[in-house]
Amino acid sequence: MAQQPTPILSGKKELTDRDGNKTSLPYLDPTLPVEERVESLLSIMTPEDKMELIREGWGISGIPHLYVPPITKVEAVHGFSYGSGATIFPQSIALGATFDKELVEAVAGVIGDESVAAGVMQAWSPVLDVAQDARWGRCEETYGEDPVLVSKIGGAWIKGYQSKGLFATPKHFGGHGAPLGGRDSHDIGLSEREMREVHLVPFRHVIRNYDCQSIMMAYSDFLGVPVAKSKELLQHILREEWGFSGFIVSDCFAIGHLTSRKHYTAKDKIEAANQALAAGIATNCGDTYNDKDVIQAAKDGRLNMKDLDNVCRTMLHMMFRNELFEKEPHIEPLDWNRIYPGWQSDGHRAMARQAARESIVLLENKDAFLPLSKQAGTIAVLGPGADDLQPGSYTARIRPGQLKSVLTGIREAVDGHVKVVYEKGCEFTGDDVGCIAKAVEAASKADVIVMVLGDCSTSETISNVRKTSGENYDWATLELPGRQQELLEAVCATGKPVVLVCQIGRPYNLSRISGMCKAILVNWLPGQEGGSATADVLFGDYNPGGRLPMTFPRHVGQLPLYYNFKTSGRRYNYADMAYYPLYRFGYGLSYTSFEYSDLKVAEQAYGNVTVQTTVKNVGQCAGDEVVQLYVTDMYASVKTRVIELKDFTRIHLRPGESKTVAFELTPYELSLLNDRMDRVVEKGEFKICVGGVSPQYVAEDYRIKDSVGYKDSRSGVYAMLNYTHEFAADFDLSLAKVEENLKDNSKILWISVKNNGTLMDTGKLEMYVSGVRTDKKVHFELAPGEEKQIPFNLSQKNDGRVTFITKYKSLVL
Repeated sequence: MAQQPTPILSGKKELTDRDGNKTSLPYLDPTLPVEERVESLLSIMTPEDKMELIREGWGISGIPHLYVPPITKVEAVHGFSYGSGATIFPQSIALGATFDKELVEAVAGVIGDESVAAGVMQAWSPVLDVAQDARWGRCEETYGEDPVLVSKIGGAWIKGYQSKGLFATPKHFGGHGAPLGGRDSHDIGLSEREMREVHLVPFRHVIRNYDCQSIMMAYSDFLGVPVAKSKELLQHILREEWGFSGFIVSDCFAIGHLTSRKHYTAKDKIEAANQALAAGIATNCGDTYNDKDVIQAAKDGRLNMKDLDNVCRTMLHMMFRNELFEKEPHIEPLDWNRIYPGWQSDGHRAMARQAARESIVLLENKDAFLPLSKQAGTIAVLGPGADDLQPGSYTARIRPGQLKSVLTGIREAVDGHVKVVYEKGCEFTGDDVGCIAKAVEAASKADVIVMVLGDCSTSETISNVRKTSGENYDWATLELPGRQQELLEAVCATGKPVVLVCQIGRPYNLSRISGMCKAILVNWLPGQEGGSATADVLFGDYNPGGRLPMTFPRHVGQLPLYYNFKTSGRRYNYADMAYYPLYRFGYGLSYTSFEYSDLKVAEQAYGNVTVQTTVKNVGQCAGDEVVQLYVTDMYASVKTRVIELKDFTRIHLRPGESKTVAFELTPYELSLLNDRMDRVVEKGEFKICVGGVSPQYVAEDYRIKDSVGYKDSRSGVYAMLNYTHEFAADFDLSLAKVEENLKDNSKILWISVKNNGTLMDTGKLEMYVSGVRTDKKVHFELAPGEEKQIPFNLSQKNDGRVTFITKYKSLVL
């Protein structure tokens, strides 16, 4: 029989557990304050108990003899990915391509329903990395290259998933999306400015807006310090600035990477564990906290017990405030072979199909070749992806018949007398060209050819394939893998019209391809209903409206290439190639046309900027338009980006229908980090662009911002705004109170920091005693009028002058 915990009494209060039964264990009484319950439980935990709490094994196992409940988890970036049989949605890059916040929220809600059915509580999702290099295999798991797009789509996913009473765990915090050379986890050494302008933006957005209870840290480094030991990132920014109160999850093996496996900051796992605990990492995925030598070190006192207690507190706080001790724990293990209730329901499959439809981006449609007729004589469906739909990484074990390929979708869509022939032509990878001749022969006898080329990226349970995309599958050339380019060229040489379907997890170099095909569309890694959704678009049952969440280059030599770059002052073109991408961010065609007019931009008395425009469907069929708002800060105290996405919305218009679309920008959305790294809003000229694609520009040596805009009203409209407001923070310091601590003969000085300025910003508060800086530094981020009290411990023996200092203010006591 398990040993029962030693009771700790809480005064004279009669304690009762969740069922109303008497108990001598204060932490089981739900009426007690969370803080008291945490400390009560922590006080009776042995070092082994604490190490068991932070051990990860397909979730948090819990501690039965202490009644600590388990926390079951799943990977769920595009569906419940453990076991088999859950609905498989389009991969994240495809969800980003929808530019549809409401759709993504609904998709995540369905994933949440399927998680609840399986008894799961937490998802290690979504991925909020900003993908800046198309060679990176994990581009497919992201929502794209823009921080605002990632913020809003990622926030929608979290909102939908957590609406089911579940917990999301955004990842990988932070700076993981810009690896050196596109090679996974090869750190590039990003500056604090680059991190705060781009890579931290989505994480700040979701932590401040969606009450995330956990977050996963990244393999990368921050200012030269591995994230796994970065107090600056994991404590000062995440907790002190943004107010995160949940627990930090390690990326798998990230703590072990502190050793000679990667970072070389720890000589062994014990030292690595101490570094990670000091940074505040609670849940360990990998081989460190659960290592027998590390556990023994905890028992021997060679682990820092104060740091161990602190990370345990973060987990216990989360459990108590979410009433996990009061809920009936789900102790039944996940059955990896079971189809749980609600999985693959008609409604869930319909949602997967709609998500795949909305994600499809039409890149080329020469002579309005698409949509195809369902009465076409013979259609040849060719390519390694034609009858082999690729769902992407982090996919559950696939059930027979679960994935509907493009070939299946076409066969189901056309009239019965239409002949559909199929040839693979070649494999995704490898040098075998033996089947190309068969594909060419089939093409020569067909009226229309649909070719499905691209990536091999599928469930981790499939091991007998060479993947070309996904985690740790980076691609150097961005040429189509294997002999796929050769197959395409051979088929195009027949002179028959070719429609290319790019089934891909990242941008590829389509420069040569774009001139060969009558039409090109990207269906990404489209989920289980991807073939049917692709057929819907091919035959006009659905009008494509997706937009590119990443820039498509002309050549891999242009990389990194993203739309929101900064000015250079030198020539942009290479000596042997133009600077411009092949297809720019936000681009996507439709079977109809839209026109923009009547742009109104106004600065409000309180500093907000309202933007309004009319969008009209001037074509012959109904369709979706993604209305995108961009801003160019013309002149500033520091270098700013040529253009920046600020907001977007997806609307549906019937032929001849018009809608007025309105946006409102806050001063914070117009702000920048100035030359002192202060967040400010500067008065001056802003160019406001609204259109169905990112604005164009002339890449010359100078005046590039002046050229930003749209060539005609079909693409978008723009106007200049002479902004007259200025905003900045102003932090004042005062002594709020002094508390005596008789236990250790010290006192606590509570320092009040108040933002008497007009803009939210961050700051740091430090204490000096007799002119010597102490080791405590506290970050903060305060909105206008917001006040925070920060405690500092001071020994009673210190009788020297005490000074508190921020960047511009000081308080002398």
